[in-house]
Amino acid sequence: MDLTDKIKEKAKEIGFSKVGITDTALFPGEIQKRYSEWLREGYNAKMGYLERKIEDRLKPSRIFKGAKSIVSVAINYNPGRINPSKDRKISRISRYALGHDYHKVILDKLKLLLDFIVKETGIEVKGEIYCDAGPLLEKVIAERAGLGYIGKNALLITKEFGSWVFLGEIILNKELRKDKPGENLCQDCNLCIDACPTGAIIAPGMIDTSQCISYLTVENRGEIPVEIRNSLGNRVFGCDCCQEVCPFNKNVSETGEVLFKPQEDLISMPLERFFIITYEEFNERFRNSSIKRVKQNGLLRNIIVAMGNSKSKKFLPLLEKVKKEPDPMLQEHAQWAIEKIVRINSREKK
Repeated sequence: MDLTDKIKEKAKEIGFSKVGITDTALFPGEIQKRYSEWLREGYNAKMGYLERKIEDRLKPSRIFKGAKSIVSVAINYNPGRINPSKDRKISRISRYALGHDYHKVILDKLKLLLDFIVKETGIEVKGEIYCDAGPLLEKVIAERAGLGYIGKNALLITKEFGSWVFLGEIILNKELRKDKPGENLCQDCNLCIDACPTGAIIAPGMIDTSQCISYLTVENRGEIPVEIRNSLGNRVFGCDCCQEVCPFNKNVSETGEVLFKPQEDLISMPLERFFIITYEEFNERFRNSSIKRVKQNGLLRNIIVAMGNSKSKKFLPLLEKVKKEPDPMLQEHAQWAIEKIVRINSREKK
């Protein structure tokens, strides 16, 4: 068994669902062109960091001197059958955020794998680990390493686990045997494009991030555009619409990683429960959760929009209270929600 096979075997033993190997060569011209076009059109919204270190993103060998191979891994996070409540007074949270924050889980596993590689070679090997950070086009790397194919919703789709996977990488200064790139799984299917509530998938594999609910409720630090608020429904963190309709996401086995198992209360958390949480409670409650990324005011902003979309008058006292808060963004969103609830209930009385 050569080193490449030993690495793959160890990765599975550590808990990764899939592992593939690729090189650090410059990505093909088509990928370079699409990435440049995506940035030129401003589809990265306010994620300005994606415009930095472009040469490193398109040519991984630039990450560090002597970088030759990339070990690309994926881990199944499918929480099992989740039936979101149809009650709009109950929050909806993206499946990936129902369990432990994946960054630490994957980085800890990658450290174990890198330690194994160093010990196995018996020589000085330089390696760097990454998970959803650094100047890497993770999905492009994973596709080139044969883990799957980048679908029309711009997510990596695997045959075995659909797009319910988290990705990670180890870049090494050692030559390894490459895998064949992943094959096109989408073909003529356009279900994800049709399902997007805001039309954010403007072309196969091309996302206008400024219209994406996942971006707007997580990465976005400002207001949610008025014209998009109705489309959020009761989604308060992320959006799974394009994944829920994907044929490859049906009948996927439940994750074997205990830390990715869903926290039951997050599956059906009443909207008002988030208003009871203090700053200290928020930090403690979501200390090990991806939800902490949005920060407390960001989550409250999303909850306020969901309250407005619920049409429920029971939220009016809470929303009136928010209008007295010092944060102008929360005040404006609360005013919008109050006006919508009052308008809809007045219309229904007629």
